[in-house]
Amino acid sequence: MKRKLTLVEGTMYGDGKTAVNAVAAVKIKGNIRLDELHIALCKIQARHPLLKVNVLEDAAGVPYFMTSENISGIPVRVAERYTDEDWKKETTFECITAFNAKNGPLMRVVYLNSPAASDLIMVCHHCICDGRGILNLLDETFRLLAQPQLEIGTYESFNSLHEFIPDAAKRSKKNLLIVFAVKKLTKLMLLIISSKKEIERTKPYLLQWKLDQKISALIFEKCKEEAASINAFLSIVFLKAFDSITSFKSYGKLYCAADIRKFVPEIQNDMLFAFPATIGLSFKKKGKLVFWDQVRLFKDKLTLEINKINVNRIFMLSDYLSSLGPKLAKYAKSDAGAHDFTFSNMGHVGIKERYGPIEIEKLYSPVTIFPFGNPSALFASAFKGQLDFIITSDEYFLKYEEATGLKEQAMRILKEMTGVPEIYC
Repeated sequence: MKRKLTLVEGTMYGDGKTAVNAVAAVKIKGNIRLDELHIALCKIQARHPLLKVNVLEDAAGVPYFMTSENISGIPVRVAERYTDEDWKKETTFECITAFNAKNGPLMRVVYLNSPAASDLIMVCHHCICDGRGILNLLDETFRLLAQPQLEIGTYESFNSLHEFIPDAAKRSKKNLLIVFAVKKLTKLMLLIISSKKEIERTKPYLLQWKLDQKISALIFEKCKEEAASINAFLSIVFLKAFDSITSFKSYGKLYCAADIRKFVPEIQNDMLFAFPATIGLSFKKKGKLVFWDQVRLFKDKLTLEINKINVNRIFMLSDYLSSLGPKLAKYAKSDAGAHDFTFSNMGHVGIKERYGPIEIEKLYSPVTIFPFGNPSALFASAFKGQLDFIITSDEYFLKYEEATGLKEQAMRILKEMTGVPEIYC
């Protein structure tokens, strides 16, 4: 394979030196033999083309993937596990530790081992992997540990997003005009802001908590009763919580990532593909709508925006703007944006509770600590009937104490609007 990074991939790659990683951790019961883990990872690397590439740059500094026949195996770092909190420290470290994209594979694993329980932490560069992808890699790893003789096959990667665009869409005068105009406007914007300085990161952090099965079940049931999605419910809860932070300028707006695999049947759910559609949504801070009406309205707005996605036009824009990815990443580092946070909700994840002798005791939501101007992000998922939340940000933008207050306020709103008993996190 030799292909240019798409616009999203190139933005995540940035300057090639700044970490933008996707990280997922699980707590397990049962021993993992390192030789068997390495064999499993070898099969996984053989299956996914993007785990056998380096990222190189052409004379103009535009990055491209290049398959390396002599690429090293996926590395595993082993460390002692002392407490149930160790995974947080290691996950934070892995989020902000860059890959050597020019030489090594864009995936690594950390194994925190102890006699009572262990943690497995999977790390991929975000330019090759999204949340769905890294959960799939976890599932493949545990399936291979349980069944070492299992064959998981291989697949061919695409050479260009143009492969997915019908000829009629490529020739559409409307699409071509929009692409031309956006490219010109993007170049002008980058020229105007070229002198802006990058916002310095001081101390990135991760704040995580879970709700028990009973409380989570009551929340799911209440959302069903109100004909509201859990995604919209959590969006409004946390937007209201952000609005309550007096030291923070709230915009009442979030960005959420929508998986566009469903628009591209050639890209299966178990393939690595880092190309989400980002949707910005707001809620009215003042108005006569009661809480659940706000949630239902938010749900309808999100559904409308997803249905409006024109994947052919997005892919055409990406192809024409791909060379600007590194510059857009630099812009993102210098602009705080006009939103409160980015929201990624994985919903009920497809990881099994047991793989042979290995039990998955806990799964933590896949996370990223963004190096961009506004690094604040909320990640949510459900496993074994438990809602899991992680907030990531940086002290320069949202202090850890503020994030703790945000969590507490969000849980108060959640309790008030669902009528659940006292919440213990």
